Amino acid sequence: MPSNKAQIIPSPHPPIPASQGPQAGDNLASFLLRNPNNVPSTKPAYIRLDGHALTRGDLFSLSSRLAWALRSLLKLEVGSRVAIFSPNSTWYPVAVHANLSAGVTSVTLSPAYGAEELVHPLWDSKPEYIFVAPGLEGVVREGMKRAGLPTTHPGSGRPTLYLLSDSDAHSTGPNGELDVRTLIDEAGSNTLAPIPLEDASQVDSFICYSSGTSGKPKGVQLSHANHIWMAVQMPLARFGDYQHEDTALAVLPFQHIFALFHLIIADIWYGVTVVVLPRFDFTQFLAAIQRYRIARIEIVPPICVLLAKSPLVEEYDLSSLKILLCGAAPLSAELGDAVERRLRARGGDVRLCQGYGLSETAPSVSAGRAALYREIKGSIGTLFPNLEARLVDESGMDVGHEQGTQGKPGELWVRGPTIMRGYLNRPDATREAIDEDGWFKTGDVAIAPESGVSDPKFKGKGHGEHFWIVDRLKELIKYKGFQVAPAELEALLLSHPSVGDAAVIGIHSEAEATELPLAFIVPSPSWSGGDEQTLADEVRKWVDGRVAGHKRLRGGVRVRKVIPVSPSGKILRRVLRDEIAQETTAKGNGTKL
Repeated sequence: MPSNKAQIIPSPHPPIPASQGPQAGDNLASFLLRNPNNVPSTKPAYIRLDGHALTRGDLFSLSSRLAWALRSLLKLEVGSRVAIFSPNSTWYPVAVHANLSAGVTSVTLSPAYGAEELVHPLWDSKPEYIFVAPGLEGVVREGMKRAGLPTTHPGSGRPTLYLLSDSDAHSTGPNGELDVRTLIDEAGSNTLAPIPLEDASQVDSFICYSSGTSGKPKGVQLSHANHIWMAVQMPLARFGDYQHEDTALAVLPFQHIFALFHLIIADIWYGVTVVVLPRFDFTQFLAAIQRYRIARIEIVPPICVLLAKSPLVEEYDLSSLKILLCGAAPLSAELGDAVERRLRARGGDVRLCQGYGLSETAPSVSAGRAALYREIKGSIGTLFPNLEARLVDESGMDVGHEQGTQGKPGELWVRGPTIMRGYLNRPDATREAIDEDGWFKTGDVAIAPESGVSDPKFKGKGHGEHFWIVDRLKELIKYKGFQVAPAELEALLLSHPSVGDAAVIGIHSEAEATELPLAFIVPSPSWSGGDEQTLADEVRKWVDGRVAGHKRLRGGVRVRKVIPVSPSGKILRRVLRDEIAQETTAKGNGTKL
């Protein structure tokens, strides 16, 4: 009988020595000033769509003056919190870097939130000030009112709401809100060098609110040390795919950890120029790639669907693209192939790769090398340096060849210097997520096959180093004892020419005493139109003819106008479940969630 032995999977990368990580007195802002590639201060750091550039010198100068204002005028201290409620802009990084220099924690909030959605994170984090984009002041004020936050700071006597505008001139809000730049004007020539921190691992750089598939979002506490380690790991973990000469495109929302780290932290440290999209618009996205000769983009699977299927792609020159790094949600090998075929047919030499991470891992756990993508399609790559992993099944048993269970899926547990400090105000949730030995339980089911594993899907592809995500632990569908992965069925659905987007959930059948897979689809632009039920029936029959019996869409297929997703691109299956639950309650039938 195999023993319950922890079988630790190490990173294949050589460990990075402590001397290259955070040092005594380090602040993430002071670390970013080290400029390992000696990039000149005149190089653009961020570029607006209209061509206006914020140079690296501008970024550091403005943020150091704003940092002085935060400490001297707004009376903030190390550990104080400032929330940012704004879409992408070239001023968003200025606010972030000012907060870092001042030792102030940035609470990054989705600009898609309504007032009611803001209440919980505002009440939970209790920021002393909020930087808000013009036009969103009313939402913030209502959220602040419901959360019980003051509109005047008790220490400074100043208003707690400031505008973060990307316009050339100072903005003024309908209730007299002042632009953040008024604080910089008041600072004048006064600047603040990054505040030294006694222990960078014990001070929050960011509090990011997870999108949450159930319950209220939790505030993820990420330290200065978390991101210093992540930054030094990134070039090595990306196998040379990360080049400071490249121009990147900020299409993902800055408030999300995927974009926050890559585009505001790592790119500044490494010297990459970033073109900023205020919000996702596919036409603007394509036009920006063409105009600015974009080489690298962090994307999510819904963007891959558009790149693979939208006729708009034919109207733009995308030949400058070299690397597309997909993350935040599973990317199927089929969809990745479709994107590469489409873009290569348009010229250029683009390669796609996939990474994996969570807010709690600051954000990356693993990444794949673009040059190996065709050999390890669908893989999330290998562990970052200085990280360790385990795969643990439902019984608590590690899966691996030492215990005779190699090739089985298990929940991915990770440990290392980039794991979050914890969940804000939730010691119970922190203890549930991170055990006494420091293992963070991701909630994602993965497999790390050896080359000899019998499953043809993975045969010959792995060496125990590359991981594949099978699915989200809590989202697996159980059909008569068999596990059905929604992500696998979604990938198959997306390969149908008439399907533009898809999501799969499980619904419970009392008659059969089991869960049934139910698919939602959005017709692709190439669909000829006609009766939606005919399309649904056609797609269901097509899928059922290509999968094992337990994976058939016994719950049916429904046609929708859009699949609900979070700002980071994760399918919000909870929303779909809630809709079905309401429908079921109204009908009083025998199928439920």
